[in-house]
Amino acid sequence: MSDFWTACLEQIKNDTPRDVFQTWFADLTADVELEAGSITILAPSGAKLRTVRDSYGTTITQYVNRQAGKEMDIVWAVAQSKPQRPFAEHVEENKPDIATTGLLPNLTFENLVEGQANQMAFASALQVASSTHSVYNPLFIYGGVGLGKTHLMHAIGNRFLKNNPKAKVLCVSAQQYTQEFVDAMRLKNVNSERYTEAMRKFDARYRGIDMLLIDDIQSFRDREGTQTNFFLTFESMVPHGKQIVLTSDTYPKNLSEFQDRLLSRLTQGLIVMIEPPEFEMRVQILLQKAERSGINMPQDVAEIIAKRIKSNVRELEGAVQQILAYTRFHQVPVTLDTAKMALRDIFKATATPVTIDNIQKAVAEYYGIKPSDIVAKSRKANLVRARQVAMYLSKELTNKSLPEIGALFGGRDHTTVIYAHRKVTSERNTDDGLKHDIHLLEQRLKN
Repeated sequence: MSDFWTACLEQIKNDTPRDVFQTWFADLTADVELEAGSITILAPSGAKLRTVRDSYGTTITQYVNRQAGKEMDIVWAVAQSKPQRPFAEHVEENKPDIATTGLLPNLTFENLVEGQANQMAFASALQVASSTHSVYNPLFIYGGVGLGKTHLMHAIGNRFLKNNPKAKVLCVSAQQYTQEFVDAMRLKNVNSERYTEAMRKFDARYRGIDMLLIDDIQSFRDREGTQTNFFLTFESMVPHGKQIVLTSDTYPKNLSEFQDRLLSRLTQGLIVMIEPPEFEMRVQILLQKAERSGINMPQDVAEIIAKRIKSNVRELEGAVQQILAYTRFHQVPVTLDTAKMALRDIFKATATPVTIDNIQKAVAEYYGIKPSDIVAKSRKANLVRARQVAMYLSKELTNKSLPEIGALFGGRDHTTVIYAHRKVTSERNTDDGLKHDIHLLEQRLKN
């Protein structure tokens, strides 16, 4: 490990609560090319890389640039071998090994805020993690980006392993599963013995376990060979009482280019959705993240941030890290003024109003039609659905009156807008596919 990166870690350690440092920073290594102005930060797993990059990337960048005395190009990558832990404290022998299980020990039920947005998913996950036998198999958790799906999945694995210390648990991303399968398959036409041995090890890794958790299953899209292999993995586990937990950014029946037989398996268990957090939940998330980061955040500051950042948990975590970096660097307390300064770019972006034109374009792109189709007179079912969704969003996300909305939808009467809004409001309570469509569109528009 370079002296440069060691110095960076020393500074981060001095400014960060001990448990936060040990969990997220201690086992990061780096390849530094100071003269070239670049640094590659290496994490022990893909899951940890994504979490650290998204939640602490800005903070790390500031420490690196300050240590270098210039702006550095930062690249994130997964370490090829298990990295050293120069800053790590004594680890209990029975503590789950990240390299073996893929589980991030800090992602637990205890530090996951529960609210209306994730109540069903939270309860289902807790039951799966605490049960002595497989339930809701598979458990399929879906929702938009940054809403806590990965956290909930790791919490399941950590609780299950805590309750069953001898159990074999493996948590990977769909991309990692695919890459390992492709690496084994490449040997098929190169060396038959090596290929046979590689597939034997692959099957033993994924089929000889008690619980398999796969993140972002939508990445199997268009991967025929991987889907076939995972189908066999599924059949070797679920019928024999071995638990599978999956996450996705979309409702399972909206997964395009998936084998029908695999889709039928994915939907045979329980499907739960995580929605964007409501205001009270956002406030609690901010206060909890602030406390864990060693920040004394006043309630009124959390409420102001929660009113401005509405789309996902990851952005809330990023806001806390921005405030942490700003207040530590300038050595000032967290107040409304310092929070607004630290988050001025984020607040400026969220202040941009949603327009009906943006809504029409976003809905058209999402449903694969032209924006002109949204305002046309056509009564084709797919166009009518898209038009009604766009009207619903226009009423929900803009301050336009009903007559103004109708006028911007091809000169339609305000009663048409009322009908569309009532219809979508009613159907989203029973149609999970429509509920998911609206959820994703709202996220895109608010971002």
